[in-house]
Amino acid sequence: MKKNNVAIVGNVTGNDASLLNNMLSAEGMSGLYTVTLYGADGQPEQDALKDAIDDCLDEEIDIDAIVCLPLAQAPHKAVRHALADDSATILPVMICDETRYITAGQDDIAKKAALLEQCLKRDLSILMPRIAIISSNSEQADAIKKMQEEGNSFFGPFSDEMLEKEEIRAFDAFIFADKENQVEEQIKKILDEDKSPVTLLTGIAPSVVATEPHNIYDALALATDVVRNRISYDLPLKNPLPKLFVEKKEDGDKARFAKKKGGFDPSAHKRENVTYTTQPPAVETPAEEQMVEES
Repeated sequence: MKKNNVAIVGNVTGNDASLLNNMLSAEGMSGLYTVTLYGADGQPEQDALKDAIDDCLDEEIDIDAIVCLPLAQAPHKAVRHALADDSATILPVMICDETRYITAGQDDIAKKAALLEQCLKRDLSILMPRIAIISSNSEQADAIKKMQEEGNSFFGPFSDEMLEKEEIRAFDAFIFADKENQVEEQIKKILDEDKSPVTLLTGIAPSVVATEPHNIYDALALATDVVRNRISYDLPLKNPLPKLFVEKKEDGDKARFAKKKGGFDPSAHKRENVTYTTQPPAVETPAEEQMVEES
């Protein structure tokens, strides 16, 4: 198995540094990962993150993914600054075991929902995701209905009471679309108290995961899984097969859809003047038996 070269960004000191070193030197870790540290020598975190992203995008430098330890800025803002790109395509997706969720504002719920759906398919290899929308805001009803009409991934909106029911396990991810103070209480209902989520930044070329030092195992596993899932998802789409026929410009679609696609056509094999009966055929008596009976 190929070792995964992961860039770890962050200047960790004190107890967190010793904890991180113990984890990376643990038995089994050295056989799976090669770690490159950025920012450990006091380099500003934004510069360290930019260097890590540049090396990850450089084909000559073999770095598969990036793990960001606690940064002064929010992870997605720090990544935008490092890329010198203020676009809104970077979406933080929170992941804790099998629970995945995002928080969405009132104005951009449709855009964030589309990014989440793509993340589940491409990054996490969930090809037919089921996404529950948790919202008590009636003003978002039209936007949610439009999302549901455009795709089959979104369900709801549900109230936060749904989070306490057993049916909640049927969903692959959640969109929390209420106010910030409500969302915090709602998230507590679906997370274990002993675990904290890691953050996957989707919408960016390298696999970037932000985490706390005690979640380094989960972050490394998630980052490398995303790299492999993206390769599997993108590979069949790179060189699609061309069409092997040329349709007419005017009636091409009509002719194509009017033609039957295989199967047995009874009318093509119909025989004239043939009648069918369900009665069994009569059994003829041999001539010798008839003579014996007469005698």
